[in-house]
Amino acid sequence: MKIAMKLAYLGKNYYGLQRQPDQVTIDSEVRRALEEIGVIHGDFCYAGRTDRGVNALGQVIDFWIDEDKAKLAIPKVVNSKLPKDIWTWAWAVAPIGFSARWNATWREYRYILYHDGLDIELMRKAGEMLLGRHNFRNFSSMKEHTVREVMKLEISENNGLAIIDVRANGFLWNMVRKIAFALESVGSGEKDLGWIGDLLDMEMNHGVTAAPVEGLILMDVGYQPELEWHVEDYSRNRAAEHLALLIKRQMALGWTQKAMLDAMSK
Repeated sequence: MKIAMKLAYLGKNYYGLQRQPDQVTIDSEVRRALEEIGVIHGDFCYAGRTDRGVNALGQVIDFWIDEDKAKLAIPKVVNSKLPKDIWTWAWAVAPIGFSARWNATWREYRYILYHDGLDIELMRKAGEMLLGRHNFRNFSSMKEHTVREVMKLEISENNGLAIIDVRANGFLWNMVRKIAFALESVGSGEKDLGWIGDLLDMEMNHGVTAAPVEGLILMDVGYQPELEWHVEDYSRNRAAEHLALLIKRQMALGWTQKAMLDAMSK
């Protein structure tokens, strides 16, 4: 039988998702955990490759297991073999022929950026220009097969943070990070809306900087028909406790650095 799982991770300690020789990746940690439990049957597939430092909440993996071991292919058991910054929190029985990668109809990313004084309404107008089917060559490090359809691009604001949610039928390498940088450039007044139009014009060849990797999260992956996901509250609650502790530590570090900045600025 085939099992699918929703996988979450904090990417800063890993060299991306995909296997790399002599490097610790999300793939290598998940593979080791599944092998130790004894449930993996051959290789496993994932919905989308994420680069070094990228985070995920709704990455999807699938793998074959023997039916008599199905009770071991649940988040609580798998998480017992994973480091705390990688965890699963939902599972589903996948139909024959299912592929986490090839059966995905959309993927959704969130980019979170901090920048005082951004014009959110202007950023939204810029985002509307990116909706639909376009050639996103100028928003990627790739230069071939660069047409994609953006189904959703929403921008919200929360406590000084600009939150960009973008869904598409597929993403190019660095596409979301370059979109985030372009929207920030418009929101800060450094660029105007006409610049976004120029970036979508294939007669114009522009380079766009990619925003820092730390703000990027793979939020979800969609399938049609959708899988019947079983959410495991125990694993979700344990992950929430760990994340809350990390936030406290990082906030303390941030305020420590702010105090040092204030002292050096006097």
